[in-house]
Amino acid sequence: DKFPKWLAEHKDHLTEEDYQRYGQQYQYFQRIVAVYETDPNNFSRLMELMQDIQEYGQPPAEIIKELAPDLEFDEEGMPKMDGPLPGMPPFPGNEQCNVM
Repeated sequence: DKFPKWLAEHKDHLTEEDYQRYGQQYQYFQRIVAVYETDPNNFSRLMELMQDIQEYGQPPAEIIKELAPDLEFDEEGMPKMDGPLPGMPPFPGNEQCNVM
């Protein structure tokens, strides 16, 4: 629900290319949600859609910040993934090593 509102509010400040790209992202988000709600065990289709959406780059930072408020971004607008997000377990293989 936030994405279409964000697009409408920012349309005048976006290039036509960015507006089209974000519109495509939103369409893919809708497809992912539809598959997840109707056929949540269809992992191959979900993964296919998730790979396809990557073609359109990062979603708007404002949208991501609303969905994951504790997520930090680097200077290029990419999420920092130095460690687990709050409430998530550590990434496998990324545990602290105590051997000296």
